[in-house]
Amino acid sequence: VISEGCADVDPNLTNCPNERGYLFQSNLSSTWSTQGIQNGIDGVIFSLNTFEEGVLGLTGNGSYGYDTIRLGLPGPNLPILQKQVLAGIWTDNYFLGSLGLSPVPFNFTILDDPQPSMLGTLRNQSLIPSASWAYAAGAHYQDPPVYGSLTLGGYDASRFEPNNLTFPFAVDFSRDLLVSLQSITYDTIGSSPLLASSIDIFIDSLVTELWLPVAVCEAFAQQFNLTWNAQGQLYLLDEMAHTALLVQNPTFIFTIGQAGGGADTTSIVLPYAAFDLNLTSPIVGDTTRYFPLKQAQNSSQYTLGRTFLQAAYLIADYERRNFSVSRALFPSTSVSENIIAIQPPRDDLQEKESRRFSRGKIAGIVISVTAIFALAIAAVTFWRRFFKVRRQAAGSERISMKEPATKVKADAELDNTNTYQLEGQQTIKVELPVSEHALERYEIDSNVRVHEMGT
Repeated sequence: VISEGCADVDPNLTNCPNERGYLFQSNLSSTWSTQGIQNGIDGVIFSLNTFEEGVLGLTGNGSYGYDTIRLGLPGPNLPILQKQVLAGIWTDNYFLGSLGLSPVPFNFTILDDPQPSMLGTLRNQSLIPSASWAYAAGAHYQDPPVYGSLTLGGYDASRFEPNNLTFPFAVDFSRDLLVSLQSITYDTIGSSPLLASSIDIFIDSLVTELWLPVAVCEAFAQQFNLTWNAQGQLYLLDEMAHTALLVQNPTFIFTIGQAGGGADTTSIVLPYAAFDLNLTSPIVGDTTRYFPLKQAQNSSQYTLGRTFLQAAYLIADYERRNFSVSRALFPSTSVSENIIAIQPPRDDLQEKESRRFSRGKIAGIVISVTAIFALAIAAVTFWRRFFKVRRQAAGSERISMKEPATKVKADAELDNTNTYQLEGQQTIKVELPVSEHALERYEIDSNVRVHEMGT
């Protein structure tokens, strides 16, 4: 997030730089560069390449340039990546900065050569064993709150309950994490399914809410006395409805399988606490309860956002072109991470013996996001969008990091229950169109711990 995010977009937001995860100031960076993109120190303005999010109305512009990034605070053996593509944002659609996880290089329309992504750079420099990652959003509602977890080049076996399912990436690379949501039920005796007919749905960690068919949203509203606010496009709860839900304490079961249908399924279970969120100032004068559910107008908008990923552990393998979704576990802080490196496919290992990892090399990077991150992601995006709607009606993936260390079991290869990758890499040029639009806005708040993984 750059200064325009506060000065132009949120000028009345108290302590705006902190609320937006602190501001990036390119003029204070000795390694910031716009060479080849634009003459001068400021980045060139492009539309953000948020293809699927744009279908949900989450668009915006970015001021692009290059800089050196460090994955963690200064310290030994932490990766430092030079000439990484950065986009300074100001839109409130993305209230905090984000860390891109695609291995696909960027291709600016004004340049001929693709620019490597962060994950691609880590892989190309053998800083991680494969183009893969694993993520869970964390659970703020747990006592104590459970941090989110991001592992690059592997996964944390202490954070999920393994199953035997892996799903192939979808043909459309922008909707690669596509699954079949076969049912949504809850554990009240005699209750009817909230979703009875399966739909193909995209898992997207850049989106906060669950975007479901209107009929499904209305079933939620009817069963749990939610009130649809058309102006803010939100489901709200009064205190009576909230109290009733606390007493009932329903557990929601999301049954998923391979996109297009398939006999094998797994279930992700979310308690009501995962949906128990508040709107606060400056969006509303008094604290208002809401439910992170959005009405999808067509199948292209069906999305499982970070609300879902509070209870799900997602592993994506870009070299085997597959992914898995498992039930997240919530170990106590006394339980150490169990980081397992995801090795590249065996034929790739045989062809590239020289790239085998020696002892002491980094097998991956784990980023544990504090519990407030999951809450803020779920809450603040709603706040900003609701706030924007209110102002219009009136007329008007940066992250701080801390760094404990962790060890990685790099030699362990995935068995049939834990295989997550692709059979070869593909290079797809992601075009970023130049935009002439004025500054816009939208995003969230987090503290992050970074763990280095040795092999």
